[in-house]
Amino acid sequence: MSRAQRFTFLAIAVLIAVIAVIVLSSSTGDDDETAATPTPTATATAEPGAAGTATPEPTPEPTPKPKPPPPLIGPGKVTELEFKEGEQVVFRARADGPEEIHVHGYDLEKEVGPEPVRVSFPATITGIFEIELHGTGEQIAELRVDPK
Repeated sequence: MSRAQRFTFLAIAVLIAVIAVIVLSSSTGDDDETAATPTPTATATAEPGAAGTATPEPTPEPTPKPKPPPPLIGPGKVTELEFKEGEQVVFRARADGPEEIHVHGYDLEKEVGPEPVRVSFPATITGIFEIELHGTGEQIAELRVDPK
């Protein structure tokens, strides 16, 4: 090993020792001094040429998602409706012509036709109930009301 190489290794060792002393001395319990020393904080300043009347950017309000329409029941298919006791039963019903639907168990009857009609009532009785078109006797839905 040449003299220049030994001198380089010695310089590197001294540099590492100095860095180690600096790192270790800065991490020893100087927390009291740093806590008492105020830290500068950034403050907002008006842009040059601005009148000093900066208005804050309005926060956009989230757009509410539209509620899906209640299920539509009608001839040709038995639709399953599920609700909990105490909820509001809501559905839409239609028929091919003038007709009346009947919700068994609740003894609810409602006139329906080709245009959907909204039906709503409180789910006060638990169980499984048929909903049928009264004139034809065709079952168009099954209402299930589960206990709370």
